[in-house]
Amino acid sequence: MEMTISGLRDKLYKADNDQLIELLCQVYKHSEVAQQIVDSRFLGDDYGMRLAKTTNQRLEKAFFPHGEIDRSLVKAEELLRKFRKSCQNQRALIDVELYFVECGLDFVGIFGESEGIKELLIMSYASAVARILEDDSQMYFQIYFARCNQIIDMAKDFTSEFSQNMLDVYCQLAKE
Repeated sequence: MEMTISGLRDKLYKADNDQLIELLCQVYKHSEVAQQIVDSRFLGDDYGMRLAKTTNQRLEKAFFPHGEIDRSLVKAEELLRKFRKSCQNQRALIDVELYFVECGLDFVGIFGESEGIKELLIMSYASAVARILEDDSQMYFQIYFARCNQIIDMAKDFTSEFSQNMLDVYCQLAKE
């Protein structure tokens, strides 16, 4: 029988600091995802942005594999999902989510629209905008506002419903 998250929390609360440190080091040593989670939490923006750059390169290859015509977005969606789970750095998450939307808009421009991709792009854009708005320092707003504006300009070329949904998300940011 496996332990539940609540059971794990109970055990962790009962452990002393040395036991917790040892456990975290063991998990860190044996799991690449755990390493990314811990590193993105403690190493700050520089690490997060390096991780984002690598993920963005993988996203581009997933959306547009060289020498192949692949209309499947499964790999790109999986990369985004994995990055969201493993990265704790908000700036890196915003960067990757916006890049996913940019690549997705290019993809839709080439291969056409489908309901699944449109919903995924709106959700990813909304997630990035929500992260920007959560930043009390307004630093992310200053960094990403122009890029969000460019995304809206790109989205205007698609169906009116999709464009309006993207614009509705953008308006939350523009009010700031």
